Amino acid sequence: MRKLLFTAFALFFSVGVICAQDLEQTTNTYNEAATLLNEGNNQAAIDKFKEALSYATALGEEGAELVTNCKDIIPKIYLAQAKDLLGEKKNDEAIAQLKAAISTANDYANNQDVVDEATQLIPQVMMSSAGSLLNAKKYNEAAALYQEICTIQPENGVAFLRLGMALNAGGQQDSAVEAFTKASELGQSANANKQLTNLFLKKSAAAQKSKDWKGVVENANKVLEYNENHPTAHKLLGIANLSLKDYAASVAGFEAYLALQPNAKDKVQITYQLASALEESGKTAEACGYYKSISQDPQWGEAARYKVTTLKCN
Repeated sequence: MRKLLFTAFALFFSVGVICAQDLEQTTNTYNEAATLLNEGNNQAAIDKFKEALSYATALGEEGAELVTNCKDIIPKIYLAQAKDLLGEKKNDEAIAQLKAAISTANDYANNQDVVDEATQLIPQVMMSSAGSLLNAKKYNEAAALYQEICTIQPENGVAFLRLGMALNAGGQQDSAVEAFTKASELGQSANANKQLTNLFLKKSAAAQKSKDWKGVVENANKVLEYNENHPTAHKLLGIANLSLKDYAASVAGFEAYLALQPNAKDKVQITYQLASALEESGKTAEACGYYKSISQDPQWGEAARYKVTTLKCN
């Protein structure tokens, strides 16, 4: 019996010695990590803190304080590394570190402040990277990144605006319209409407080039939805509707253009076309007035005088 008691005491004592040794080893590992951190060797410090965390977790209550300290510091180091990388404009690497900060903080159920800060920074960094891609005319890559930002921050109107710009420049006009429309809903109406105006104006001009007069009308009318006083859109409506023999719409387009651009370089030409639309619609007196007004023009005067004569204008 005495021998058994002695053996049990010896075993208890040896376990105590082992625990003490393990705690010392864990503490030393933790201190090594802290030294690496102070020396600026962040990644090595993270690895060493993780090693200390593993040791401390195995110790149970004896290592509880070290567990807490390791779980507190590791996400913060990832965040600090990310900020350093941002200063070096290494955005992709910074994003990876920010994601690691969030992941470890969540895994440890600790450091909500780190999660919040890193979560805020990621879209900002992505916006910077996407902007660089857009400026470099890498439109597909930029669009993909802006789309990711919009998924993370569905209320980010600027991201939707720039997504539309990237999509439009990359030839994806229908998707660009959707993005610009969303941007407008999210407080970017002025900028979005400007982009939509230019988009549909280009489509209308392209349709004119191919003599797709219905396409000209459709897209010019879309322009006016975003900018009702856009002179070029009105002029395109005048030209297209004249070809489509919708003379009333043609007259309206030309008159609006001349009212908005009274000193336009092509004023005489548009006046002649306006007179032609009025003539075709049976408004001879009004047509005569316009023909007479340009009858002395060096380029259009001869044609205008012919009309004055043939229409027997007073």
